[in-house]
Amino acid sequence: MVQVLVLINAEKVSVLDIVGKLEKMPEVLDVFPTFGRFDVVAFCNAENRERVKDLVRKIAALEGVLKTETLVEL
Repeated sequence: MVQVLVLINAEKVSVLDIVGKLEKMPEVLDVFPTFGRFDVVAFCNAENRERVKDLVRKIAALEGVLKTETLVEL
């Protein structure tokens, strides 16, 4: 398993919708809205690094997501 932290910039009106969609994804262990540089933080697990790419693409494609930054456990 690869642990991943996905930091998300979102349109302000979409933050809670994005949190709700992320809560339904099986890879997402925890998700919450934040103040500061990022609007949403998601703690995730992926089977391998290839699945990390798939997960980040899926998150980035959500309506209202402007940008993501991903931190991957070494």
